[in-house]
Amino acid sequence: MLQARLPENEEARLQDLYRTGLLDSPQEDEFNDIVKFASVLCDMPISLISLVDSDRQWFKARIGLEAPQTDREISFCSHAILQDQLFEIPDTLQDNRFFDNPLVTDFPAIRYYAGMPLVTVSGNRLGTLCVIDNEPRVLTDVQKFGLKVLADNVIKIAELRIKNKRLHYLSETQKTVISILAHDVRNPLASIKSIIGFKQSDIIDTEDATEMIEMVSDQLDNTIGMVDNVVRWGELQMKFARFNYTDFNLYQLVESVFALESLNAYAKNNTLVNNVFIDTLVNSDMQAIEFVLRNLVSNANKYTQDGSITVNMTYVDKHMVIEVTDTGIGMNAEKVGKLLSAAKEDHNSTLGTNNEKGNGLGLLLVREFIDRLNGTVTVKSELGIGTSFKIMI
Repeated sequence: MLQARLPENEEARLQDLYRTGLLDSPQEDEFNDIVKFASVLCDMPISLISLVDSDRQWFKARIGLEAPQTDREISFCSHAILQDQLFEIPDTLQDNRFFDNPLVTDFPAIRYYAGMPLVTVSGNRLGTLCVIDNEPRVLTDVQKFGLKVLADNVIKIAELRIKNKRLHYLSETQKTVISILAHDVRNPLASIKSIIGFKQSDIIDTEDATEMIEMVSDQLDNTIGMVDNVVRWGELQMKFARFNYTDFNLYQLVESVFALESLNAYAKNNTLVNNVFIDTLVNSDMQAIEFVLRNLVSNANKYTQDGSITVNMTYVDKHMVIEVTDTGIGMNAEKVGKLLSAAKEDHNSTLGTNNEKGNGLGLLLVREFIDRLNGTVTVKSELGIGTSFKIMI
């Protein structure tokens, strides 16, 4: 038995597969109908929508076979995803790659296999739409064309779902942003209007009005920062219609972020530590990574006094991992669980160590960009010890 080699784009292929959300999902009529039609079209007892995972092939839809999955190392589909077109084995017993395969010598005793790759718009082959028989066969041109049309529809359904999910998420994010803006911009402006009214009515004197204006000024500083964040988010959203992946020096990018935050860190006696190797080059969207780092470092400084904020970078299984760690006040498990939520009610930000006000919007937008970069963000925190944000892209 000859085991299939891994595709050259295996990491990207698996990322595309996981984005679909199809793996281990329930059986669905729209996919079941496709395998039924493929079985009838090709006059085959077995038809499958097979998704090739890292160590298995899992069947999103199947007819004529009870098993929900098989090992990848013995799967025919792991060979099929190396092809651009239909992968056909007229007689497995006459093929040196498969004659001693357990799926041939034992149940289901495959003698014929044809698999049409499921290819995404980015060119990644997630699996196949395949038909199987217990005797040698050859497909007609009409059957081959029919399999291609059906395979294309499998991908179209999957990608349409991704887009719908994305639109729903963006819609919910935008609603949250608008709600936060409406609330946080209105409050300081309403306060200023009230103070002016009180002064004009001689309810308060000039000294009291000045003191109250200074208090509102702190609110305005926070609001200006928040609006700047949203403007930057909007600009990057427009730019993200197409990603701009380039090689850039991550150490230097961290240094530029630290420069922006240095005065705030000095005011709170916090040390900024750049542990990224000085010659580290990464390939990603530099503006998006800068936006994420700026928000995470600023957030860490808000909740840290007389401590340190450290940025580290490593690689794990070819994924870039950036970690921003502080020695601040930390959070309990309930707060950590809600921290990256898109729900409006979960964004009542805790006061910083100097009573700095916030709204949680920055972290919401951070999650938005990490999602757009097909990455993940995790948080670990302990009260009185500090917090660590880990970004994997």
